[in-house]
Amino acid sequence: MSILNATTMRQCAFEVVRAVAEPFSCEVQRSKRKTLALYVKPGKVIVRVPLDASKAEVEEFVQSNRAWIDGRLSEESVRYSERLVIEHGRRIFFRARELEIVFRQGHRQRIMADGNQFIIQGDCLTPAKAREQLEDYLIDKASHYIIPRAKGLARYLGVDQKISKIKLRKTKSKWGHCTSQGVLQFNWLIMLAPHSIIDYMIAHEVCHLIHMNHSKRFWLLVNSVCPEHEHYIRWLKQNEHRFWF
Repeated sequence: MSILNATTMRQCAFEVVRAVAEPFSCEVQRSKRKTLALYVKPGKVIVRVPLDASKAEVEEFVQSNRAWIDGRLSEESVRYSERLVIEHGRRIFFRARELEIVFRQGHRQRIMADGNQFIIQGDCLTPAKAREQLEDYLIDKASHYIIPRAKGLARYLGVDQKISKIKLRKTKSKWGHCTSQGVLQFNWLIMLAPHSIIDYMIAHEVCHLIHMNHSKRFWLLVNSVCPEHEHYIRWLKQNEHRFWF
């Protein structure tokens, strides 16, 4: 979701007609805030405004940012079209390669990448069954890759004793999390990404065991164990929408 900055909440909605292409839905959300802000989702614009903002003020704010909105709507439309849908014949972005999803009949359940195909094999596969099978596959891969590497990096940095637990959990937006109690959490969807991206995510969260912030010292530590982290951050921001299902 894109954002441009400028709770009991009342909501109303109006539609802003664009000069070109189709109209887009525009929802106004009023709350105790001081500024106006725009959030863009596929085909929809959310305007968060102060309680006392007039309709004219809101419409003027939206119209004055039309160029930005149009650009973000176009970007969000592309991202939405690239979302991962687990169906036969659809595409999956796996380890930085776009592969065709193939459902293959077989009593033995397995998943493998073969050439340009991402094969999900099972008995009487449906999209729901294939989705569940892919989830199990990614969780298993994460447990065998992420957990030992996180523990190994923590040992290298001399903070392995700070780890109280490592969790694998699919969340709505975060790829990883570290608590002050030493709980490391990783989103197993990251196993669809290249190993370099996974390693960056591991490094990021393990380094939080030393610095529970994003200070300069934190990023220097991340850089010491993952020198190309800025490239990996950019890559993840550009492609992460293709992993969620």
